[in-house]
Amino acid sequence: MPDCAGGLVYPLIRKVDTVSSNSYLVQTPDVILLIDPGGLPEQAAHLADVVRGARNEKARPLLVILTHAHVDHFLAARSDPLLADPASTILAAQDYGADAIESADRMATMAELLGQVIPPMRIDLRLLAAGGERAGIPVWRTLPCGATVTGVQRPLESGLASEQIAVGNGPGIDIFHTPGHSPDSCCIRIGGLLFIGDLFFAASPGLAGIPGWNQEALLRSLAGIGELLSSGGIAAVCAGHGPVLTKDNALRMLKAVQGDTRRLNGIADLDPDRAIETAAFAEACMEQVNELFTVMAGRLYYVSHIMDELGEDEIAAGLHALIRGDVIDELVDSFAAFGHEFHSGRCMPIHLALKGGHVMGKLERSFNQRELAQIIDPTLVLRAEHLLGDYTTMLRGFSPPRNIADADLNLLLKACLEGHAAHSGSDEDVLASVDDPAAFGRMLLARIGTPPLLADVAVTFDTDSESLTVPVDRERLLDLITYLLEDLVGTGAHAITIHTGKDGDTPVVTISGAGCTARPGGGIPRRFLSGLCERAGGTLDSCEAAGSRQFTIRFVTVL
Repeated sequence: MPDCAGGLVYPLIRKVDTVSSNSYLVQTPDVILLIDPGGLPEQAAHLADVVRGARNEKARPLLVILTHAHVDHFLAARSDPLLADPASTILAAQDYGADAIESADRMATMAELLGQVIPPMRIDLRLLAAGGERAGIPVWRTLPCGATVTGVQRPLESGLASEQIAVGNGPGIDIFHTPGHSPDSCCIRIGGLLFIGDLFFAASPGLAGIPGWNQEALLRSLAGIGELLSSGGIAAVCAGHGPVLTKDNALRMLKAVQGDTRRLNGIADLDPDRAIETAAFAEACMEQVNELFTVMAGRLYYVSHIMDELGEDEIAAGLHALIRGDVIDELVDSFAAFGHEFHSGRCMPIHLALKGGHVMGKLERSFNQRELAQIIDPTLVLRAEHLLGDYTTMLRGFSPPRNIADADLNLLLKACLEGHAAHSGSDEDVLASVDDPAAFGRMLLARIGTPPLLADVAVTFDTDSESLTVPVDRERLLDLITYLLEDLVGTGAHAITIHTGKDGDTPVVTISGAGCTARPGGGIPRRFLSGLCERAGGTLDSCEAAGSRQFTIRFVTVL
């Protein structure tokens, strides 16, 4: 332990999840300190074994201090008899968190969201209690285990309410109240180490907006901890999840979290209902992400194969780096396995939502969007970007973005149809680039990698009026039209008709396909298409008859 005479620290660093936190066991000559026992019985048993070994060397009390009262940080305190023994263990928590634990408050402890059942637990030592003794006046407490605790509530330090406690002749333990992630969140300083709980994760998608989350309080806490880190004396920062950070890395991360927090104005509360909604959105998005990435990887493989056949080995090799098919398969499969656990009742909606965020983030880093869009159909790449971005936005607590503006529906649809009917680059453009090998290579790759969706389909467009201006999100509407056209083409439609007009005062687009067969698996899920249509500014209906399928979009958005 830096700056803690005779102190040793045993960090138990876990793979990041919502089941259990990191734990930190600090052994000093006069007391054993445990920061956050975590949420798993096996974790508690391991910690208890280390405590027993330390007590075999010298008997001394165990002080368990919680950074905050979320179940993944404290539930294991009841899992092992040694950690729950009032004759040898002191359990300490901030005043608000102590109330939540002693009353088994399932909302304040996150037990409701995480699907945990918690029993009421005793708290031996309340930290930073409201109405405590005046700053600078020491308070002595003799606890059931016989240990004497000295506590001093101090003036604000770096703008944070603080208290210093010591057990017997043990080291001074500084407690800083840092609400924001939860009302009771604290940072704990022992020697040269600062234990920060979940402070640096409080603005993360799927955590911002949980019960007790507060943006203003979080910004104040981050600013105070930033001052504390900058003032010197802290060698490392120990987080509730993830690795131990150097002070410099912690300061960099803190600035990033401050920026993220400032952008979270108006986020929705993360309650069980929103967790269910987000989990459902994750599944709907992931199904389409899987299809899009499968198509993109297939197109890229085909282009690479053609380049191999043409003797362009270097170009073919470079194409493989644009999309990591093995990584994508692994990520999608891992989400599918997690989804199976969810539907089997073995995990909660919030777990599936967070897993979706983890997978979407990795998918976003697994393909080169800019380069891919120059080789394969750019609408595929753009739709993948939209899906990944929309889900991350929803997980952060916002509604997926909608950029509603007036647009001429007829012009928009005609441009969309022309784009799906034409090859990438005209024959004249290809011939004109022959003298420039680099330009010709790019043109050839794009020509091979972007086969027109409607090349072999008879398409008819008609309208009841020359101009039909409606308020829409253009990008989302174009995504929707493309999905619907793919659905019709993919089920064998030999002719597609698009009609625009009005039903009373409501602008309507009807897209019909003739010669359709039933699609294996039922096609694109209706819930996904309906959600996308709502984000575009309309509502979607569909109907099927023998050999035909029809989609009807009604635009109801008001600017």
